Amino acid sequence: MLLSITWLIPGLPIIASIFIALLLLSFSKTMNRLTKPVSYFLIASLALSELINFILFKNKITGNYVLFGDSFELAIDRQALLFSESIGFIILLIMLLSVAKLKRRSGYVRYFIFLGFFSGFVYLFSFSGSLFHNFYDPLISSLDKIGITF
Repeated sequence: MLLSITWLIPGLPIIASIFIALLLLSFSKTMNRLTKPVSYFLIASLALSELINFILFKNKITGNYVLFGDSFELAIDRQALLFSESIGFIILLIMLLSVAKLKRRSGYVRYFIFLGFFSGFVYLFSFSGSLFHNFYDPLISSLDKIGITF
């Protein structure tokens, strides 16, 4: 059951970013004035992805989830969930600090759209399987051995 909602982890930030980008293209002036609602919407999508990721990590859910027929597969394991949880948390902190510190100028909404896309693609990259696991597996395994857990 929980493995079937795995696609929401990278999907929520990407879908939210696409939605805001389409609104920005359609209603440029209005969307550039709605900086706080846009940023909070994208932060909420990333926070929900982090929550789903944390639930999967705590319940030790592992396996493969196939998307789009047989053409794309998400490889869910402990290392991938730990990596995506930590990177997603860092991006969430960047978004929260950006809301607090950045001035609301031209390009603010685009900045949050790009952060949303970035976070979604980082999640996809972390669940991509052996391609990326060869890079970060030694790092995560060493952190796991010294007892850093959530």
